[in-house]
Amino acid sequence: MYWTLFKGKFVGSDNFGNKYYESSNGKRWVIYKNEVEATKITTEWHAWIHFMKNEKPTQIKEKYF
Repeated sequence: MYWTLFKGKFVGSDNFGNKYYESSNGKRWVIYKNEVEATKITTEWHAWIHFMKNEKPTQIKEKYF
C-alpha cells in the first residue's frame, strides 16, 4: 500500500474496478477491487502489465457495427 502511495502513478482502471499503476522506473502493478484473482484482468490490461504493449488501454472503446 505504501509503495503505491509514494511511488505509484495511477494509469487507469478496468471494467472490474481494478486500478493500474506504474512507477517512474517502469514497474507496473494492479490493485484488485475485491479478491485477488488474476483472471479478473482484461486482455488489454494484461498485455500492458506484462510489457507486451507500451500503450495503456484507452477507456473509450469504439464499437463498429
